[in-house]
Amino acid sequence: MLMIEKDFAKNVAFRLITYVIFPIFLSTTTAEIVLRVAGYKPWQIENVDVAVEPKGNFFTKDSELGYKHLPGKFKVTLNGNYSFNATHLNNSLRITHPLNTYNSSSKKPEIWIFGCSFTYGWSLNDSETYAWLLQEKLPKYEIVNFGVNGYGTLHSLIQFKEALKQAHKPKIAVIAYAGFHDRRNTLLRARRKQMAAWNKLGILLQPDARLNGENNFTYKMAKLEYREFPLMRVSALSHFLEVNYNQFEEGLYRSHEVSKAIIEEFNRVAEAKGVKLVVVGINSGSAKMLQELSQEGIATADISVDLKIPANNNLPHDLHPSAIANRQYAEKLEGFLQGAGLTNYIGVKPTI
Repeated sequence: MLMIEKDFAKNVAFRLITYVIFPIFLSTTTAEIVLRVAGYKPWQIENVDVAVEPKGNFFTKDSELGYKHLPGKFKVTLNGNYSFNATHLNNSLRITHPLNTYNSSSKKPEIWIFGCSFTYGWSLNDSETYAWLLQEKLPKYEIVNFGVNGYGTLHSLIQFKEALKQAHKPKIAVIAYAGFHDRRNTLLRARRKQMAAWNKLGILLQPDARLNGENNFTYKMAKLEYREFPLMRVSALSHFLEVNYNQFEEGLYRSHEVSKAIIEEFNRVAEAKGVKLVVVGINSGSAKMLQELSQEGIATADISVDLKIPANNNLPHDLHPSAIANRQYAEKLEGFLQGAGLTNYIGVKPTI
């Protein structure tokens, strides 16, 4: 009887190895080889090489936004060989004209511009950002740059509501929208993965939105943590599966629809305060959103440039838009504001 049991166990083990384990091993090994030949690689976490002088830090924590800029003047060096200078006001926002020309009693009508690092002007000096250049083109206005590295459209809405609690309000609010803001607004795995390298500076908090009904949304503050798939740092197959799951997740959480609901809420708040909202597309992935918003009567414009053209980016130092690209942003945005008659809306004659 004991011999029969042993023979049965050996037979089961043999069948398990032959018909289950070996085929799995063979298929995964084959898939790994095919993917590597096709150019897929295991995940390599990005090395963040950013040096900030004089404080060694660029951001401070914020209970509503997760983080915001530290006030002051900074020299930022990327990868040890490329530097730019940035100046932040006491309210944490980047300057749009020389610091010594700021006047708290100024009565100029204001244009507030909201966005991410493209609007902030990451990798550029103060005077090279499109917000600064727009200020030069429209000297009778006060241009306010709310752009912050890593922000999405949800951040912009929170900033807008908080800023409106102050004594003044803008005549125009501009949202500089990019398609990649969608995954930021819902804090998807793809976004968490992108930011994983920055967690060596401490786990960041971000607002995280979800649809609540057809056109409504709710959000909460969440930790920007990222959980890797097993073996994805050594296996191209594991990384390939993870990338495809991330793409599936973006549709699952309807990130585009969340962004649209956020902008619609932004527009409702703006209208209630007598503020004109303008949504501009700042990258090639914004076309769908601009079309949808235009159909709802929201003013939209495409100010994007082709970042694949070498002159329009700061590679090899940084992939963000160059000073040349920012000049194009400023020209297109000014042209739209003037051409759409929005200068008449804010009661100031166009400059020549």
